[in-house]
Amino acid sequence: MVLSLLLWSAPSLAANYKYSELFIKDYDEMNALVQERVKKAREIGNTEDEESVDDRQAIEYLRDAMKVILSRPNSDNMVAKLNPEIRRELSGYSSYEDTLSSIVSEAVDMLKNKKAVTTYRSTALFILENALSEIQPELSRNEDLRRIVERVRDAKLEVPKDVVNQLKLGGMFSSQNPSKQAAEILKKAEPEKKK
Repeated sequence: MVLSLLLWSAPSLAANYKYSELFIKDYDEMNALVQERVKKAREIGNTEDEESVDDRQAIEYLRDAMKVILSRPNSDNMVAKLNPEIRRELSGYSSYEDTLSSIVSEAVDMLKNKKAVTTYRSTALFILENALSEIQPELSRNEDLRRIVERVRDAKLEVPKDVVNQLKLGGMFSSQNPSKQAAEILKKAEPEKKK
């Protein structure tokens, strides 16, 4: 977990994305956004020198790429098409779980922030939904990912009315409350963990 502290000390790109702008992008456009960040990460990353400043900056670019992917509604399974490369790159720095954890924490805080712009709160809802979907298949064998889901469950999130209204106006509605979704995922994973 030392790397998670390093993630916060590196210069953060800290961009917030709008689900509505990303949703209209097709695979090629989304892939271009992701590849732009991967290219920057590869240019500055140096995996030979453990935990260098360059590595932390490279991880920040990869984190931003993952955030772009997770911010987009996943009705066309775009996350599964784009995320594997980012996961491979982050795994090279041993920081996939830490990066996903920081994005989820940021989304939880955004969704709870009553002063935040509704579009960003709506995007946070999609980030959480997509992250939970990505984590679910590995939950019973990865304790770090389990802790992320537990954090979402324990956050006792509610979907704010302004978010519900915005999503309805846009013709989409996220399936459910992320904390309840996390609780259901954890409950389903229990029998698998015992095997």
